[in-house]
Amino acid sequence: MAVLKTRQVDHALVNKLGFEKTETHHHVYRLWIGGKLVVRTYISHGGRELSRYHVSQMAKQMRLRTAEFIDAVQCPLTREDYYRILREHIPGLEEL
Repeated sequence: MAVLKTRQVDHALVNKLGFEKTETHHHVYRLWIGGKLVVRTYISHGGRELSRYHVSQMAKQMRLRTAEFIDAVQCPLTREDYYRILREHIPGLEEL
C-alpha cells in the first residue's frame, strides 16, 4: 500500500473533493451535498504520514474502499466519480 502524507490527503479532500475543513483538536473534514452532511472524517494533528490503519478508517468514513481512497488522493478518482460512489451507497442521495 502506498504511503500517504497528511498534507497530500488534506489537499485532496479540500481542493479536489470539496470537503469543508475546520480545526478542533483534529483537522475535521465535512462534505455537504445539497445542504445535507454526507461524510465526515478527520486527521489528528502532528502526524506527517497516515498509517495503514488510518487510511482504512478514513476510507470507511468516506464510504470508499481503501484502493478508491488512495486513488482519490493520488488523482485517478475525480470528484464526479466520488459523488457517484456516494449516490450508490447512501440512500436518499440519488436526487442530490
